[in-house]
Amino acid sequence: MQPRPVLFALACAMALLAFRAFALTPLPAGHVSDAEAVRLLREVYREKATLKGEWPASAAARSQDDIAPTSRTVCADSGAVNPGPRRIAVCTSFADAGHAQSGEVDLFLLLDPRGKQKQARIGASERGVQTGGWGTPGDVGFFQVAPGRVAFALDSAFTNMGWTVSSRSLYHAESDRFESLLTVGTGRDNTGVCDPDEDRACRRKWVALECALVANRSGGGKFHSLDLVVTGERAGKPVKRTLAIPYRDGAYRPSAALLQKEGCDEEE
Repeated sequence: MQPRPVLFALACAMALLAFRAFALTPLPAGHVSDAEAVRLLREVYREKATLKGEWPASAAARSQDDIAPTSRTVCADSGAVNPGPRRIAVCTSFADAGHAQSGEVDLFLLLDPRGKQKQARIGASERGVQTGGWGTPGDVGFFQVAPGRVAFALDSAFTNMGWTVSSRSLYHAESDRFESLLTVGTGRDNTGVCDPDEDRACRRKWVALECALVANRSGGGKFHSLDLVVTGERAGKPVKRTLAIPYRDGAYRPSAALLQKEGCDEEE
């Protein structure tokens, strides 16, 4: 039987080795708490930001011709439950804007503390993305572009002279910067221009299309390829087709001519 001092020394040595092995192991992805998210937003805006509800914007207009923002709200939040980066979008509204004035969306990728860092931090941001109309941004959500990769999906719509057009833009960030992956038309409608039942010429120009963007998970690669599912009516005939949007050479590469002819993109 070994003396007790020897056993104690062996136990201490094993504990030290275990500690060193643990210290060399990369920390798993943590969480960004609600309190940390609020702290970071208040540092950015110098306003009483909150995760729930609107707060008044105190920033002045950028120039004499611009309108000052009136309120902000967190319009998309991946939450504190899931580990890893936290994605937050802040929507800014302009109360005195006209119909052609967009709202603005700011995108943030918040990173949990690592190593010697004791607080969460902003890893990437994209500020002032214009969407919507009448000074109010469009909807903001999330879109999975690959396993473990989630992009912000910004929707925007505009109505003028009987036409209504809408679009969706995808923004993705992994570490230190955002990348605009794609902007594609999601709706095209001129039903406010004329009545096709009374005007045959109008019937030939009639367009009422919806284009839904969906991920095609059948292939591999860094990002999913995408499908644009087109439904609706054109010139009195039903439309139902799927347009492929491939991802190759580091980007989504749709055919602009095809999206204008058979999708929902505006014709130039």
